[in-house]
Amino acid sequence: MYPTIFGFIDSYVLMIIIGVVAALGIFVIYLKQHKITRNEILDLLIVGVVAIFFGVIFACLFENLYEFIEDPTHYHFTFGLTFIGGAIGGAGTFILMYFLYYKKRHEPLMNKILIIAPACFTIAHAIGRIGCFLSGCCYGKETDSWIGVKFPHLANPVIPTQLIESIFLFILFAILLFLALKINYRYTMPIYMISYAIFRFIIEFYRGDERGAFIGIFSPSQIWCMILFVGGIILIFIYQKVIFKDDKKIEATSNNE
Repeated sequence: MYPTIFGFIDSYVLMIIIGVVAALGIFVIYLKQHKITRNEILDLLIVGVVAIFFGVIFACLFENLYEFIEDPTHYHFTFGLTFIGGAIGGAGTFILMYFLYYKKRHEPLMNKILIIAPACFTIAHAIGRIGCFLSGCCYGKETDSWIGVKFPHLANPVIPTQLIESIFLFILFAILLFLALKINYRYTMPIYMISYAIFRFIIEFYRGDERGAFIGIFSPSQIWCMILFVGGIILIFIYQKVIFKDDKKIEATSNNE
């Protein structure tokens, strides 16, 4: 059972809610900065809420998959969540809803969404990790160092990997937000994918909550990190050749004029 705040709401759930609200707030601020109409913003929020709903479902399914991999003989269904599953399910749902619902009603806006989306992911994840710390999950290995934290359900102090990851994500969020709001930098998504993949791959070696090895010594999350890292590099070339190709033509035409 997660600890509660005000006696009735789980601290973990509360942090997730705050993270989602913060992400949606950043999303709306960016869209207003680019003078997107109210109707367009409302439709995008509908797409976003649906994506969040299915993201939570996928996060739960992935956590159950991890639990099964760890110990199939003692597996039981859990309502725990894992970020990788939520990101995959949420992003996939958002893209599907965008083309099936939003694009049929409005002019294409995917280029702008791809610029601000990483900052939204990151702030939600950073706040969510605080929820992990408050609930005592996703902790690190036992340690005697000064950074060790003693959780009530553990015998010895452990590395607070939740807070370490949260600090990293807040820093990454600040960088991505600056790139998106101040200079409208196009490659925020590859930066997010590559930097988070590297960090998460490393921090996994310090995690103390056993999830089981997936391939060799690597955890399921580390395998996803490898895929995320390669995907980020590939995405740079996709941006150049496909997604932002028309933007370059527009810029070239404007410069000639």
